[in-house]
Formats: sequence, C-alpha cells, structure tokens
Amino acid sequence: MRYSNCIESYFEQQITHFGPSPGVFQQRYFVNDDYYDQGNGTMFFYLGNEADVTLYVNATGLMWENAEEFRSLVVFAEHRYYGKSQLFPDDPLSNLQYLSAEQAIMDYVNLVDYLKEEYDFDESSAVIGFGGSYGGMLASWARFHYPNVWDGAIAASAPIVTFEGLEDFFDPHFFNQGIMYDISTAAGVSSKFCEKNLRKVFIDKGLEQLQSSSLIRSAFQLCQDDNTTNNNIGRSATQWLNNAIAYMSMGNFPYSSGYILNNDGVLPAFPVRVACEYLAEDLASNDRLEDWLAGLASFAGVYYNYSKTLPCNRLSAPVNRESFIVETLWDYQYCTQIFQVGGKGPDNYDMYWNETWNANSTARRCVDTYGFYPDRFHFASSYGTPLDWARDSSNIVWSQGEYDPWRGGGVMDDLSESLLAFVIPQAAHHLDLFFSHENDTDAVVAARQLEMNEIRRWIQERKERVKNHNLKKKVSSSSTRIS
Repeated sequence: MRYSNCIESYFEQQITHFGPSPGVFQQRYFVNDDYYDQGNGTMFFYLGNEADVTLYVNATGLMWENAEEFRSLVVFAEHRYYGKSQLFPDDPLSNLQYLSAEQAIMDYVNLVDYLKEEYDFDESSAVIGFGGSYGGMLASWARFHYPNVWDGAIAASAPIVTFEGLEDFFDPHFFNQGIMYDISTAAGVSSKFCEKNLRKVFIDKGLEQLQSSSLIRSAFQLCQDDNTTNNNIGRSATQWLNNAIAYMSMGNFPYSSGYILNNDGVLPAFPVRVACEYLAEDLASNDRLEDWLAGLASFAGVYYNYSKTLPCNRLSAPVNRESFIVETLWDYQYCTQIFQVGGKGPDNYDMYWNETWNANSTARRCVDTYGFYPDRFHFASSYGTPLDWARDSSNIVWSQGEYDPWRGGGVMDDLSESLLAFVIPQAAHHLDLFFSHENDTDAVVAARQLEMNEIRRWIQERKERVKNHNLKKKVSSSSTRIS
C-alpha cells in the first residue's frame, strides 16, 4: 500500500438493492482523513472498477496530491465481486446475477451516505467522483442519475458512447484504429515496418495461413503442455498477439508502470515503441519467415514476459492469475449490460481483416456461454445520448489520451460549459489520474490543472447553492398553518 495511513474498512451492503435481498456482503473501501476538515472539507470518492481496489489506491495520484488543498476525505470504494468485496467468498465466480453497474453505483450511493454521517459532513460540502475507464463510466452514470450525491465527476478514458443506440456518436472501428495509430510512426514508433509486419499477421492472416504449426510452436516458444490444437494454432497465435498489442496500447505511458498488469509486474516506458523495435526491419517477405515469427514472438514478449523469466509461452493463458479473474468477470458484465460495439476494417485506418460488427452473432456467443442474451440497448435506454446529457446534466470532465485505443469511444468534444472533454497529446489510458512524474508532458500537467479548476468551481457552486437556496429554512418560514 502506497499510503500506510490509508485505512482498510468494510461496509455492509445488500446483495441486491432492487427488490428483496437474499442477504448482505462486506464491501471493502479505503479511507484517509489526514487532510479532512470537518464541516469545511470535501470528499474525493473513487468509484472502483473491474479490479482489486488497491490498484486504484496506489495509482490515483490526482486525488492524493490534491487532497490537502481541498481538505478532502479520500475514499476508494471497491466494486462488488472484485478484490475482497465478494458476495459469495467461497466461489467468487459463482452467482454473478448481482453483478451490474447499477448495483455497484447503489453500493457507492449508500457508502457516501454512511461516510457523510460518520465524518459529520456539512450540507455545503461537496462530493467529487473520480474514475478511469469503466470507473469513469460509473462516475458519469452516477452523476447523471444521482446529482444529489455527486457534485461533479472526473471521468478519464471512459468509453461511455460505445453502445447500441449511440452509434451516431462514435465509429465502431475506433478501438482497432487506435491500435493502428499506436504502432505507427505518428505515435513515436521508430520504423514504418512495425505496422507492415503486423499487417501481415492480421489483414493478410499470415499466421493462420502458415502450413507448419511446428514453426509457430518453435518460434513462439510454446510450452509442451500448451493444449492449442495444430488446426487452431494460427488463429490462437493471432489472438495472443492482438491481446498483447491492445494492452500495451492502453499502457503506452511515458514511464514504466505496472498498472495495466494489475500491479503484478511492470511494463517499460512506451511499451509499444519498445515492442516495435523487434519488428523494425521489413520481415514480411517469404524468405524472412523465421525472422518474422521470431520478431512477433519478441514483440508479444514485452507484454507476456514482462518479468523476463518465463521459460515458455501458453497461447491460452492470461498474463497472470489476477488478470484471469478480472477478464472472466468482465466478460460476464459484457454479456449482461456492457455490450460494447466493435468492428474491424478493411480500410487504411486499421490493420485488420474485414469483420463488420454483428450484434446478433456476438449476442449468440453470450447465449452459448451464459444462457442469456445481453441487454443490448441498456445504457442508451437508461442514460440517454450525449444530446440528453448536454440538456440535463452538468459538472463532468471527460479526458482521453492520444495513445489510448479507447479514446474514440469516449466523449471527445465539450457538450456544454460544464460538460467538458479533451484529448491529451502523448497520453495513454487515464494517465491524468496518475501521480505526477518527471516524464509528464506539459499537456498532462495542464489537463490536471483544468480538472482541479473545475473541481474548485463545483465546490463553490455547492456552497453557494446551499447558502442561497436552503429549502428547509424557506419552507419553515413560509409555511401556512392549517387549522
């Protein structure tokens, strides 16, 4: 734990907030009151997303570094089913029917109410939500539906418009276009051949068309107990590479970081650039097949063999145990609610084969896996579109990173004077939430300053609203006596 005086606590929550509950569970949260000024402070509240909450406690420097100025109670709440906030501890991956965004947000609503009472919060004190990625989506939705609880939200790298019903607000190929950008010289890669060598994997299906499975097994140094069949080895190796590219793109930070690895290891600074050095020559010709395969293996090894101690690779294995649990739970959430739209090429903007988004086919995969269809239009129906947000909501900052493949799935432009959005040059997945670092660019420093300026405005807005519009006093002084 980065801060030893951050207290680990538990709060009793209902298993379900919507209807009769079959029981309760203990939700974990962390709280620090070093700078909290009772009656005159604020609450900085991180809405935990799909991981052990200690990941966010140790990474979200934006909250820690500004707590003193804002005299904040600093709170990190863990998302149900993740980390130690287990509804069914004996089998964490069972009984997942209570895993939803709305259940998690209601957990956070109840926790905020409890902490306000526990720490004697003044009515004029503001509560500010923070979240990155899915956490940024939760922070946004929480502000939309519970403006009485959260006075504003910093939502970094939140792909909040990526759903059916919101197609007018994003390009369904955005994620793969983002990956394509990251392996290009425009994103700092030293050679144009990294892109060319990877195009051979994907758009040309070079691994799938390779006749010799033994070449792949040898070049990729697959473990003897890897159970990938020879018939499927090309497709599995392609997906293995694709996962490595996606995660390194999200973690394409300007300094070494363990965040994308759930702090179970460290990736180098700008890992995509590092990986692309293994593909910096033109290896796409048939006479360089073995060099091409070796380069691909080394490229993926920057991600999978981050420790540099793996004796061999398994195509079907996650990068580590923590990531396996997260991916399993997240897939369930995807198939219930978070049914995000995505597609591939063919065009000059990504390096993938033609795979137009097919919602029915994707939904069928969920049926085959879990026995039910996704609620495909849930978020558009429940929270509306950006046009609705511009009309009905306020006090949210959405930030995107230039190198983050999720950037095209978020709000990219201001929706109003109090719903702000911007893209941070040379930044990856919610870099602005992290601790200050000597390698930070001027752009990310400026982004954090803008976010803090908005928080100052939200706090002052709360104080003025309570001062000038105290309904309790008005109702008491103007009530009519009934006899």
